[in-house]
Amino acid sequence: MNTARRHRALRAFTRSLAATLCACALFGCALSGRPDATPVATFVLQGTASPAVAPNGATDLILKIAAPDAAPAYASSRMAYIEQTYRVDYFARNEWADPPARMLKTLLTQQLSNCGLFRFVFSDSAGVDEVLRLDSELIELVQEFDDSSSEVRVTIRFDLVDVAQRAILLSETISAAEPAASRDPYAGVVAANAAVQRVLDELVTKLRGPVTSLRSANP
Repeated sequence: MNTARRHRALRAFTRSLAATLCACALFGCALSGRPDATPVATFVLQGTASPAVAPNGATDLILKIAAPDAAPAYASSRMAYIEQTYRVDYFARNEWADPPARMLKTLLTQQLSNCGLFRFVFSDSAGVDEVLRLDSELIELVQEFDDSSSEVRVTIRFDLVDVAQRAILLSETISAAEPAASRDPYAGVVAANAAVQRVLDELVTKLRGPVTSLRSANP
């Protein structure tokens, strides 16, 4: 009888030990499967403030900023970098607050509203008929690293469309490269903002010719 009780007690202890080990294993898996507690740093593209220029009194041009497209590698909020030719990677703990193409629409609207070339600039339905439309595509926005430094490259394609005539008045691909102060994502963000602003400034310069010609042809 004593032997039987000892056997039953041993089996009960074995089952209890097995259950305890399984619980510990599951708890350990749960701990190891927890996401990294390090917060993700988010950044914005906001360029630099451009002084507003009053619209030319002769202009009646209304411009719509179409939603920019983006190349697939740069269509999300992930921040891209390159260390090897033909290979694009993304920072794990750093990202854009919004896909860059969306932020670009806001920057284009602000920049072209302040440049004095147009009477009115809008990017969403405003209950008015646009005379011109600006289409754009973000082709590249990437921080490239070499052995000792890094730089940010920005390339954007722009098409200025005469809506009534269904004609392209300007088609330009504008690029800018800006060195980063250090080899880290934040330095890349600073350089990206500077490079984007350079692209926008060059866009305004290139728009002056066709816009002036259009105004002269339609006094």
